[in-house]
Amino acid sequence: MSNPPQHWSTLLGPANWFRMYYPPQWELDENDGVFALRPPDTDAFLAINSIWIDEETSRQFPALRDIVDQFPKVRGVRAGADFEFDADEALSGDASLETPTGWKQGLFATRNWRSWSMWSIRRPSLMLVITLLHDGQRDPELENLARMVLNSLEVSDEPSDPPEIFAKRALELAQSKFPLLEIELSDDFQIRIGSSILSLSNFYRAYLSHPEDFQKILLPALTTAVQVQGWGDSESSPPLEVVRDRIMPILYSESSWRKNLPGIVGNPWIAGLAVLYVIDEANAYWYVRTDLREQWNLSVDELHSMAIENLDDYFEESPMKMAVAESDEGGATMMIPDKPDTYNTVRLLSDRFLTRLRDVAQSDLAVGVPGRDLFVAVSMKSPEIVSKIRHQVELDYQRTDHPLTDKMLLVTADGVSELIGEAENDD
Repeated sequence: MSNPPQHWSTLLGPANWFRMYYPPQWELDENDGVFALRPPDTDAFLAINSIWIDEETSRQFPALRDIVDQFPKVRGVRAGADFEFDADEALSGDASLETPTGWKQGLFATRNWRSWSMWSIRRPSLMLVITLLHDGQRDPELENLARMVLNSLEVSDEPSDPPEIFAKRALELAQSKFPLLEIELSDDFQIRIGSSILSLSNFYRAYLSHPEDFQKILLPALTTAVQVQGWGDSESSPPLEVVRDRIMPILYSESSWRKNLPGIVGNPWIAGLAVLYVIDEANAYWYVRTDLREQWNLSVDELHSMAIENLDDYFEESPMKMAVAESDEGGATMMIPDKPDTYNTVRLLSDRFLTRLRDVAQSDLAVGVPGRDLFVAVSMKSPEIVSKIRHQVELDYQRTDHPLTDKMLLVTADGVSELIGEAENDD
């Protein structure tokens, strides 16, 4: 691996399987797990496809030639490529992506042949297929840039499980430890243990950083969820004074809330988001039910005010540290929490926190919240960064295991709203 230019953008693959760097002028697209990097003013692209095959299945990785055969028409296929890097196999040749129809087109049409190179990299259960497709004949300048991109590629030697395999392992762990309980996977990356629902998203993020600690990460939370099964009315429907200080707000997709949690107290917010309320426990939390709110004789607004007060107290006791990028003039251009937290994004409901953000940035802010545990705030004085982050938020929303929204939010002195249109430079 070689060191890429410092100003290049970063592409992180699914489940942290790979990391690579690419020129910021190149456009990044993702479709069903396939990443495409597109240089400007050309139809050429560099594509990366990740193929996962569970070791427990009898399936085999496809041969690179089988993948090449998916082109409508190929010619001159040969082993190797015009440049090499640390790959297990390489092929190159020419391909036509056109599919002529009719006997006249078959006889007389001329094909638009495009040069290509293809590489494969294999790890346990994982195969990466990388394809460089030229706009026509080989472009030496494009190949030089592609060589730099591919030489920056880092691939995990022990790839982490994808979300669906992680969830399956979590289910097997729970069933083996607690065989007398009814346990099953549910929608939205959750596991249902008896009457408890446990979101797996935070645990999956922790697992990606420390895949060797799978059981250590999950077992305490599973145990807490099981303990809830033995609760009587005093635990499952506690008096307000017992849990008042542990009522917290949490952001959730409004559509997921209405579909999956109909008996849970919620409040529609903006940009397809809703605010739900939870009781915070040591290793988990449980949602405030409508019947419990009624038992407490609280309105939704009263419950919300109580939760926001506790949220502010939570971060006073455990302050959020931020990674801050500054402009040449000294103001903050971008701010990101330095570590994930269940309550990070919901802090956008706190007027006290919003005032601090705007004071640091010395401007209004565009904020992306693709997932629950992290957000990115960008000064509206940096429209080029806002545009770039908007695109990244759309990609992260598709990849994250606990998605919130692919829309951007706008933080001003008047509060938070959905950001409509592109940012404009205030200078």
